[in-house]
Amino acid sequence: MRCVAVDLPTIRAALCSYDHSQRLQALVALRHHSTADAEPILLAALESDAFIIRSFACMGLGQKRTEAGFQALLERARHDKDPNVRAEAASALSWFGFERCTSLLLRLFSQDDHWLVRQSIIAALSECGNPGSQLQVARQGLVGEDDTVRYSALELLGVLVGSHLEGEAETLLLAASHDENPWIRRIATRTMGNFPGEAARQRCLELRRDPDHRVVAASLESTLKLESGPRSEFSI
Repeated sequence: MRCVAVDLPTIRAALCSYDHSQRLQALVALRHHSTADAEPILLAALESDAFIIRSFACMGLGQKRTEAGFQALLERARHDKDPNVRAEAASALSWFGFERCTSLLLRLFSQDDHWLVRQSIIAALSECGNPGSQLQVARQGLVGEDDTVRYSALELLGVLVGSHLEGEAETLLLAASHDENPWIRRIATRTMGNFPGEAARQRCLELRRDPDHRVVAASLESTLKLESGPRSEFSI
């Protein structure tokens, strides 16, 4: 079925509605319009008092990329009062290209300790293809206090297999496998299943005796993966 684009006057009228669902639908409808037409509407939506509207506007500006949109997203990522919006703005910034945005995302990660924002940045940087930046953000995430961020940081280390920083990533995982939190040990053990080093293999064998059954299960899974030979996006 052919999708019929909603005209701009209808979109503008819907954005004045008190019904959030109508406003959201209007923002989504902008995907059928040119960047030039969508930009001013999305920028105006960033001033909404509803965080969900601002979040959708951030997504739209990531898709309809302009310099004004970039600057507006950077401002929201730094200063919006709602972490949902800051997280969405950070994610949208990554769509402008990692060559421009990687250092910005690393600074945002250092400056904003909210778990949702940090999760968004880790997810974005997992695709950046820069092992140094990935290791940097993983290190920072691991020393934070939020376990959800630590989980994601450990999983991010898995992308470094086959890179020149594989050894450093493995060292961080080995240290995390001794953490008192069983979920940290479990994720570290599961991620070590991607690392071909002997130290990772030996540690996975040791963790078969871990007091937590979930860690034991992860160790068995990782041992099997290592025996069959891990694969990496960096491997030839």
